[in-house]
Amino acid sequence: MMKELILKNLGQIKKAQINFGDLTLFLGPQATGKTLVLQIIKLLLDSASIVSFSHKYGYDWEGDTGKFLDFYLGDGMRSVWNKTTEISFDNSPPVDLEKLLKNKSQKKEEQLFFMPAQRVLTLANGWPKLFTDFEVGDPYVVRHFSNHIHQLIQKTGSGNQGGLIFPQKSRLKQELRDALDRSIFHGAQVELNTTGMRKRIQINIEGNTLSFMTWSAGQREFMPLLLGLHWLIPASKASKKQHIKWVVIEEPEMGLHPQAILSVILMCLELLHRGYRLIISTHSPVLLEAVWAIRSLKEQGCSPDYFYQLFSLKKSTPITELFESIIPMNFLSYYFEPQNDGVEVRNISSLDPFDEDSAISNWGGLTSFSSQVSEVVSRAVQESL
Repeated sequence: MMKELILKNLGQIKKAQINFGDLTLFLGPQATGKTLVLQIIKLLLDSASIVSFSHKYGYDWEGDTGKFLDFYLGDGMRSVWNKTTEISFDNSPPVDLEKLLKNKSQKKEEQLFFMPAQRVLTLANGWPKLFTDFEVGDPYVVRHFSNHIHQLIQKTGSGNQGGLIFPQKSRLKQELRDALDRSIFHGAQVELNTTGMRKRIQINIEGNTLSFMTWSAGQREFMPLLLGLHWLIPASKASKKQHIKWVVIEEPEMGLHPQAILSVILMCLELLHRGYRLIISTHSPVLLEAVWAIRSLKEQGCSPDYFYQLFSLKKSTPITELFESIIPMNFLSYYFEPQNDGVEVRNISSLDPFDEDSAISNWGGLTSFSSQVSEVVSRAVQESL
């Protein structure tokens, strides 16, 4: 289990020392290297799985690490890992990429499940694409995620749920299903239907079926995330995928109303409760507010009653067990801070709104505009009196 990652001169990243919690947040502006670091974590944990899976589908970089980086990270990305790059984890020597890709001792079972920011692109008119349906230069994590949910959907309809995708009683707690329904689906059902001899994911609203492109933008963004959650939460007595230890979710808030973001946060807590370790990249102040509140309640030794108030939920035994399991967990936050000579990754885990360090008090810039608005309006009011 990876505990610490040290990076130097990786793409735009000048330096980073990241210790992982049960939940680890990555914050920062666009193009500061968050996705790059997440892809590298996946590579370090799953290199044997990545090599085996890629060879299975006929992709071969012929020992050229530059070709591999273009294949894995995406076209034009080979230069991000160069002669000055140093990557190490858990006090190990710096990683040699060529040796990493040839390491036959590493387990071929996937350890980290990656839900990329571009996940909506995996659904073509309501149907997930296969790994080979993408361009060769598309990032591996996007193609791999799409392949997973394609396999999941192929199995839908074979069990006692029929073609019903949401809500499924066998996958999610009633309280979580209700939260997702109130904030995203509003009484509609998500079904797998066959139209014109082709399977498609559709929404059923009081007997009227809507094709994928007629859904709301938030529903379209959320659908592949929901399918990823379904893949992680088996429709059986097993609490999790046995071999998966880590889950990466990029921007889970994408396209969603704040109330829907709270529902997604509950789903993330459910993943933690089931034994997964999470790494989340986000631009959402709502998610940071929730994490700061949970962290504060934990530090004060508060009972789960306050967690119910935080998420506006009614009490139930399953949700109490979920909240109680979260209390001892470790939540860490890292800010990818742009500087003149590159990006430096800083630990801002306290999220203290009264800290003198603006990176901490403004949560990596997520609340800086709110603070600025308050100051400007207050000053204007004072001057007008």
